[in-house]
Amino acid sequence: MPETTWTAQIAHVLRARPLTSFFVLSYVVTWVLWAPLAFAGVPAFSATTHTPSWYALPGVAIGVTGTAFFMTAITQGRAGVRRMLQRLACWRVGVRWYLVAILLIPVGQVLVTAALVSPGALRALSPSALAAYPLSYLAHFVFGPLFEESGWRGFALPRMQHRFGPLRATLLLGLLWSAWHFFLYAPSWFAGGAANAVAGVGIFVVFTTSISFIFTWLSNNTTASLLLAILLHGSVDGTATYLQRLGDRGVISSDAAAFSGQFGVLILCVLTAVVLIVFTRSRLSYPRYHHAAERLDIGDSPAAKVAPA
Repeated sequence: MPETTWTAQIAHVLRARPLTSFFVLSYVVTWVLWAPLAFAGVPAFSATTHTPSWYALPGVAIGVTGTAFFMTAITQGRAGVRRMLQRLACWRVGVRWYLVAILLIPVGQVLVTAALVSPGALRALSPSALAAYPLSYLAHFVFGPLFEESGWRGFALPRMQHRFGPLRATLLLGLLWSAWHFFLYAPSWFAGGAANAVAGVGIFVVFTTSISFIFTWLSNNTTASLLLAILLHGSVDGTATYLQRLGDRGVISSDAAAFSGQFGVLILCVLTAVVLIVFTRSRLSYPRYHHAAERLDIGDSPAAKVAPA
């Protein structure tokens, strides 16, 4: 069926400004679906299991993944959608990148906590404690890890790197990614007063932005594998739940668990981001991705011609 005049105009706008369209749609769709939860006072996370509310899942899946595939279909057609699906199953990337995706956050976070707060945090790496890690990892998997990365690292990052370069693209994406969470997280931040809200927002923004540099570097070295991005995202969320549960059980101290969840991972990600920026000379391995796969991911869309964002 041929496009009507108004649908053709909408499609033209979406194709002309793919990045702006993606972020606007992601925010609007997600926040509309999250609004009833926020106004009803539904907590973002369970206080007992430390896992996200299932009511938040449609906002993530439709708002981010749905928008990413919709915008890919609009800008690149079936070939773009097929490429996105291939990236979700891209597993031939070298063992070292799996180690980065799966081990960097949990091991690094525990080591930082052990060094700065409590050597007892190392008990989190004991075989008996680690037996509980898979369930903590899977408890988050179908939320952010599975249903966010098609948007942030799938649709947005390739186009942003092409237009802004890896450093500015990652910084901007990190800020936009962190702001996307605010509607659901803000009630808990502001519940403790203005000072708590400022601290909560600041820590979250710095953390989300700094870890974005790890995501970009990993993506650029794995031909933009979304599978590896999902595994890295899963390790972040899963480790947070894992350490909180160990604190509840007394395997590690509650102070160590609380520090690790807020400051341990923050320190690790900031230091890692600085190291990556320095040692890659701010390129974050972008030239490798640019020559290997970038054209596949942005095709002949306006982003490939450095169109307005």
